[in-house]
Amino acid sequence: MNMKFFNNICLMVAAVFPLCSCDSMFTLEEDNNYDIGEVNGIPERVLGFLDIAYTALPTDYSYTECATDDAVMNEYNNEYHRMVNGGWGPTFDPLSVWESSYKAIDGINRFFEILPQTSISKNQEDDQAYRNRWTGEAHGMRAYHHFVLLRHYGGVGVSGRKLGIPYLDRSLDRDSEEWKQLRRPSFQSTVESISKDLDVAIRLLPEKYEGDDRVTGWKNRNRMDKRIALAVKAQLYMHAASPAYNDGYYNVEYCDSAMKYSARLIELNGGLAGLGYTDNSIFWESDNIPQDVLWRTNQTDGTEISDSREARNYPPSRYGKGQVNPTQDFVDAFPDKDGYPITQSSVYNPGQPYLNRDPRLARTVIYNGASFGIAPSTIAGDKIYTAKEDTKDGIENPEATRTGYYLRKTLRPDFVINDPNRWPIGQKTIRPLIRFTEIYLIYAEAATASYDADGASDYADYTARDIIKAIRQRAGLGRSDSYASTLPASEFMDLVRNERRLELSFEGFRFYDLRRWKAKINGPVSCVLFQQKDSNEAPQYLPVDGEDRMYATFTYYAPLPEKELLKSPKLEQNHFNN
Repeated sequence: MNMKFFNNICLMVAAVFPLCSCDSMFTLEEDNNYDIGEVNGIPERVLGFLDIAYTALPTDYSYTECATDDAVMNEYNNEYHRMVNGGWGPTFDPLSVWESSYKAIDGINRFFEILPQTSISKNQEDDQAYRNRWTGEAHGMRAYHHFVLLRHYGGVGVSGRKLGIPYLDRSLDRDSEEWKQLRRPSFQSTVESISKDLDVAIRLLPEKYEGDDRVTGWKNRNRMDKRIALAVKAQLYMHAASPAYNDGYYNVEYCDSAMKYSARLIELNGGLAGLGYTDNSIFWESDNIPQDVLWRTNQTDGTEISDSREARNYPPSRYGKGQVNPTQDFVDAFPDKDGYPITQSSVYNPGQPYLNRDPRLARTVIYNGASFGIAPSTIAGDKIYTAKEDTKDGIENPEATRTGYYLRKTLRPDFVINDPNRWPIGQKTIRPLIRFTEIYLIYAEAATASYDADGASDYADYTARDIIKAIRQRAGLGRSDSYASTLPASEFMDLVRNERRLELSFEGFRFYDLRRWKAKINGPVSCVLFQQKDSNEAPQYLPVDGEDRMYATFTYYAPLPEKELLKSPKLEQNHFNN
């Protein structure tokens, strides 16, 4: 790693990452810029290297959906439009995580180098307690950032060999000969390295941070703990088990590991009964961490009006830019209120397509005629009309939606964007990183792949079908859910994947899920065209093709950045036209 990156770096990033609190025994310095030579032996400065890894956590994930069949951007010249129209390649990847993750990893490795030289506390017991926790955190965060890299860049070479990513367990200067000699290990080898780091984290970290203890107390919440490390293990093995890395099939051994670790977490969460109700408030509830949220990033207070996710995604009539537009394909993925797909439903009415639908649709998407907003907004509850040409929100308005829909999920509904005097300063927005719902879905997917819908594993007394029925019942579908109850085992994986699509929508999963499944990527996404002669006539809903998806070269495996290949010419590129 280039030393310039670390000279004069703001090491005490915990000061701007409030939910990753710094230990109470330390006092934050006003001047946090330190040369690398000034760090040794000063614990709060040493901890700053570890905290670099927290600042590199994902911060805004709704936009990745615009590279999938779930959404488009309403700006024609945006980077995602270019990406899906054949522009994705070694010189252009708007989702690239190479630089940010490897910088975080290098910070962690420098932390490991300096920690043995650092006296944390004169009290030997306290010193060891801090040392154990920090070491566990560092191993867990190093594993997580390597997983982020593997999820994005893991792939297949020209020879057909499954390729991982360079696993760095010590600091390297980017200008060094060693960096020039970097090679890609096997995919399996990378999985094993990540897993070993997570094992250390699981051994050393508390299950969760609670109580008043300054080492393991609640003030350290949202730092890496044992539960998070277990969750990353489940994510890792589910990803590794996927068809994209196993010649089109699920790897049963990796599925077994995914079930093992997800089942441990599900047990800690109270089994199926732990699937408590969840709604959009998980994206702004700050006083208490919602039960479904296992790990989340920092909270923002809404002071940057123009750059908030609300300002970027509110409909134009609410003074937003309406950037992320869900597709008709996504809307059609929601079943009817009794759980049946709309193609098989007895209650679905194409003339009134939003009636009698899965309640999650209204919580995720703003559709024609939907109400939006709550107090303090003066227009709270007013309806959004995307079918009318004379409204700011109408589909034919060039600054409005391109699909007939706006995003609702992840957005606080009580911001007043056009009135700085009433802007809700102090109201928080939160970005969950891992939710328990994802963990339940991991178990269901792995179990379906290994045991079909109704087979029992050695890790739990519930089946994949039990989990999916519980998730759908929580969502508000019929208690009996005859569709999920009677669906043949041969078709059940499709249901599992669809539930994952709906439950985790706009949280950064769809782009990677489609690729690890080797599902259909290319082709047009659909929008809806409204026809309405006057206000007294019911609108007609006409699905039409919208933005095309044309991943011309790299499709399932992301391209390594060209500049990194120039620095390290022995790195093998993922194969084109895979």
